[in-house]
Amino acid sequence: MKPFSSRQKKLIREQNIQLTAFVGLMFLFFLMLIKIESLLPSFLLAFVISYLFSPIVNYLERNEFKRQISISLLFVITGGLLALITSIISPMISQQLTLLQLDSPRYIEGTMRIIKGFESRFVFLNDIIGNYDFGQQVEDFLRSNMGSFFESLPKIVSKSLTTLILAPFFAFFMLRDGNKMSRKMLALVPNRHFELILNLFHQINQQLGGIIRARLLEAAIVGAVVWFGLWLISFPYAPLLAVFAALTNLIPYVGPIIGAVPAIIIALINSTPSIDFILMVATYGLAQIIDIFFIIPMVVARIVDLHPITVVVAIIIGSQFMGVLGMIIAIPVASALKVTLISIYDHLVEFKS
Repeated sequence: MKPFSSRQKKLIREQNIQLTAFVGLMFLFFLMLIKIESLLPSFLLAFVISYLFSPIVNYLERNEFKRQISISLLFVITGGLLALITSIISPMISQQLTLLQLDSPRYIEGTMRIIKGFESRFVFLNDIIGNYDFGQQVEDFLRSNMGSFFESLPKIVSKSLTTLILAPFFAFFMLRDGNKMSRKMLALVPNRHFELILNLFHQINQQLGGIIRARLLEAAIVGAVVWFGLWLISFPYAPLLAVFAALTNLIPYVGPIIGAVPAIIIALINSTPSIDFILMVATYGLAQIIDIFFIIPMVVARIVDLHPITVVVAIIIGSQFMGVLGMIIAIPVASALKVTLISIYDHLVEFKS
């Protein structure tokens, strides 16, 4: 084996410096996202917006529209539609939240009655779990969290407004300058790794875009079905329950169950007539039938190719690090890691051969 010439050594050193700079920039970027308040949710929402809009912007650009004009036009139209929808539903949501705050003591007491009823029926479990007062723990949790939720609601709204202002701002520049920024970042990658990183970037970009669009479509359809079904039977808090069902549906496996629990508790506490209770359960069931038998096989399953055990582990890890948000983004992150590991493995095998 011939020794490296001084020129080759210099080239390798330059490439190593480039790679170190690339990794360092990525590390600093993720550190900023984690440490700066409101930056991570703003960036994640901007990320979602850019993936939702990018197919439309690319289509308009292919049809001889300037990219910046296409993005601006899309933002103006979307902003106008969102403002109109918000003006219609915000009074309804505000009224529902006020009513829920007034009714929360009654629902907490009703929840406790239900739990105590179950405890009395399964008293034999006391020999297994000892003197652990599950009902008292739930009551303490509900009273503290319900109270703190309504007290901190103005602060939550304020933070949400910050996110809603920053996210479109970031998304605009992601859509406008995303390709340029990607090329500049890829220029830092050494030549011997350039093809791997370029291919990896393309695969992750394609897969994440597909996952985000598919999961949001899935959540929107589930929320719409739940809202319409509960509205038909005049079920209380239909808009809030529909939004909750849509958001929890983003969590695989357990999400749909969690999304239906509040409606079941409300129905039991209010002594809802049997026919309305059956129709309420049927509404959630119909939403899941549409999701499981139509949306997931036709849209989601083609994009996400992860083993169920991998999904469960990813959700647990995500919940430990970032709570509910971690559970929601666990699948896209796990999918991106899978693509990365497979690409690196294939690259190493090809390199050795």
